[in-house]
Amino acid sequence: MSNQRKTQKIGNYFLHFVWWLKNINNKFLVLLHLIKFRCPLEVIKYQFMYLLTDIFIYPPVRIIFGKIKARRIGGSFLGFFCSSIFSLPFPLKGKLIMQYWTDHGPYEEIYIKDIYSQKILKGGMNVIDAGANVGVYTVLAAEKVGENGKVIAIEPEIENYKRLIENIQLNNFRNVIPQNIALTDHEGFEKLYLDSSPESHSLISKENKISSIEVPVKTLDNLLEKLNLKKVDIIKIDAEGAEAPILKGAEKTLKINPNLKIIVASYHYPSEIKEVQNFLENKGYKTKVFSPGIVITS
Repeated sequence: MSNQRKTQKIGNYFLHFVWWLKNINNKFLVLLHLIKFRCPLEVIKYQFMYLLTDIFIYPPVRIIFGKIKARRIGGSFLGFFCSSIFSLPFPLKGKLIMQYWTDHGPYEEIYIKDIYSQKILKGGMNVIDAGANVGVYTVLAAEKVGENGKVIAIEPEIENYKRLIENIQLNNFRNVIPQNIALTDHEGFEKLYLDSSPESHSLISKENKISSIEVPVKTLDNLLEKLNLKKVDIIKIDAEGAEAPILKGAEKTLKINPNLKIIVASYHYPSEIKEVQNFLENKGYKTKVFSPGIVITS
């Protein structure tokens, strides 16, 4: 091996080590946050096991088997010890079935970091959850909007969709309309590229995707017309890089709902924030960017 390649390899290991230290520090701070605000014990237990997994399980497995297998093995370990029904933080009453360590990422983002701004959810609102995954945001929205509101929960991958249904049934929600489809800017069928992490399946092909399946796709405009739903108050989108096409397929909805609040996870590729902002601002919306790359209309 040449000196240049050795230097590059050492540099890569150093960068990964720095990332690992930051990751451990962030998870420890989250654990302290959960304890300070007296979150449910099972959530604290899960975060503690999540931290231990990243400290003691992930590093040696990552070195021996590589990144993808390390995530699977770590996830299996955490799921084995921590699969349970989680109560949501006070004062919410909802519950979630948490099975894998990848479930905790959305939980942390939505309930602890509040990246989708819980305070904007009000009783009687109609909410679109595009990229619902297993329903972490759906459960929050359904509880907040109450029986006079509706949540349209959209998830194309069948295993995630089954768990979404389980979480809806666990909470006995009657105000959630689940849809086992993907949203984009046209109708038909498209390949959904599957990832080793259940929250990362995408219509956008990437190198680390392990396989693909064919799924039905619709525009949001046509879906809402089919559901006879004209008034929309909030659209939340996290679709692993397909956010811009989803917005293009919702032009009519955006036009007839001028006070619509739109929240878009826009961190999937370098130019996504600018693309999403330009599209929304061209439609007359003002936008702000919140960490970590969340575009929200104001």
